[in-house]
Amino acid sequence: MQDTPTRRLAPVAIAAAAVLAASVLVAPAAQAVATQSVASAKPAATTAGPDDINGYRSVGYLMADSPVTRDFHVANLVSSGAIKDLTHLNYAFGNVTTDLVCDITEEPGEGDAQNDFLRLVPAKSSVDGKADKPGQALAGNFNQLRKLKEVSPDTKILVSLGGWTWSDNFSEAASTAEGRTRLVDSCLDIYIKGNLPQIGDKGGPGAAAGIFDGIDIDWEWPVTGGETANARPEDKENFLLLMEEFRSSLDALGDQDGEDYLLTAFAPAGGWNAGQGGWLDKRFFASVDFLNVQGYDFHGGWVPDKTGHQGNLHPDGTENWGLGLDGAMGMYVNAGADPQQLNAGLAAYGHGWYGVEDGSAAWKPAEGYVGTKTYAELRTFGKAFFDPTVGASWRYDGDQWWSFDDPASVNAKAEWLAVQGYGGAMWWDLSGDYKNELGGTLGSTLRASTPGPGVDAQCAAPWFGSGVYSSGDVVSHDGAEYKAKWWTRGTAPAATSGSPWQKIGPCGTAPVVEVVKCAPAFSLEATYTGGAVVSRAGVNHTAQWWTRGEVPGSNVWGAWDAGQPCSA
Repeated sequence: MQDTPTRRLAPVAIAAAAVLAASVLVAPAAQAVATQSVASAKPAATTAGPDDINGYRSVGYLMADSPVTRDFHVANLVSSGAIKDLTHLNYAFGNVTTDLVCDITEEPGEGDAQNDFLRLVPAKSSVDGKADKPGQALAGNFNQLRKLKEVSPDTKILVSLGGWTWSDNFSEAASTAEGRTRLVDSCLDIYIKGNLPQIGDKGGPGAAAGIFDGIDIDWEWPVTGGETANARPEDKENFLLLMEEFRSSLDALGDQDGEDYLLTAFAPAGGWNAGQGGWLDKRFFASVDFLNVQGYDFHGGWVPDKTGHQGNLHPDGTENWGLGLDGAMGMYVNAGADPQQLNAGLAAYGHGWYGVEDGSAAWKPAEGYVGTKTYAELRTFGKAFFDPTVGASWRYDGDQWWSFDDPASVNAKAEWLAVQGYGGAMWWDLSGDYKNELGGTLGSTLRASTPGPGVDAQCAAPWFGSGVYSSGDVVSHDGAEYKAKWWTRGTAPAATSGSPWQKIGPCGTAPVVEVVKCAPAFSLEATYTGGAVVSRAGVNHTAQWWTRGEVPGSNVWGAWDAGQPCSA
């Protein structure tokens, strides 16, 4: 039985997030435990809008060359089910060329026209099972993205500009008012209006129109530089002016088209480049719809003789300058960003070291650095460990030690970002996952959490797949409120014949119910009897019978009855 039939959503815990993020937290050392997988059972979804992930964003980067370098195709997002756990897809990358504009050329290092729109995709790698044919104006990834939008029209697709390799011309392009205007106009012309260069029988005016819903800026990095030293002190102001010009131009074009074009950015985790480069300026926050904050590469091959966490949630004592995802996110909150504007960056790959004698913890001596591998390559390597105190996972086989994200660490990060009032999470990159194990864990945890910023604050408590509902109980789902006609569990609300749910109106129809206090947090080690109440990710759950080790919300027909969101 539900705790209460309905309730209005409480304001997001922004104050709590600000308090937590006010300083870099130093967590005490904790003994690592072997990883326990978090079972997932998510409701069926036909599209991937924010409502499908309980009001949270789930952003995934898709590399342009992944079909040829990793045999990972746009179609894999459908076949693996990953598209149901994505609200936004960032296509990476578009280039700012040596001509200081957005362009797609066949010249090496200047573009990837072959993968973008020239390559003929065979039927086995196509979203709809139909092969590209000679003579069609659009092929390659762009045509597959167009087909993907037909499968999942609510998924927003953006083009990401720059990246580590293609950020070398941003500084010069943004250095003058004329240059900024020229760059912005060219980017909107190619990607939003879809006017591709004519290469043979491919491309041309409007060939890619309607594919991209916005632009993601990945300038690495203003002022401090990245792979190249093409940076200058005035980059900070020029970067802010460039973002403002992108914002105003996208808005103006949107007014003409009747569309709401997005502007987002990939933001650094380090205060030294974030502060110098303009990333912590309130003008920047006002320009973007949301930010994807880097939550990985905290430790890697630049320290070849010592293992360490590359993407820990909380700092591991004083190691690695106290870096942690919580501090990186908090840095932006402290600078004036709305927590709901921020997505936590997660990695589908790991960093590894060899010649490690003690793999039971991080920060141990190593003979050298192995490199990086995808989660798909690492998921069964050696033995898995997870430190719940710092929110970090690793694997060790007696010699090699690998730091990476797995379902245990993803679950911990998802629960954390939900209760702290953040907007969602981001993946680099989707080709590294294995059959959507990581993305599915993220989606399942967020679906079982307190609602995200995409859910109307006037909505009743959301429907949870593992909730047990009796006649008269009221929930919200996809922007509407429903009343249960009889006992039901596991059936999503819908106004269809034979449904156990009756639609009663839009959000705000049902009476307000007081917010309840969160019960003690669930523990994997504890034993619970029928009637016990625990909280997980801002939602109270009631045990229906004796249970131990089952994560609340992870099993539609399990021991836990998902109740209503709660307040600390």
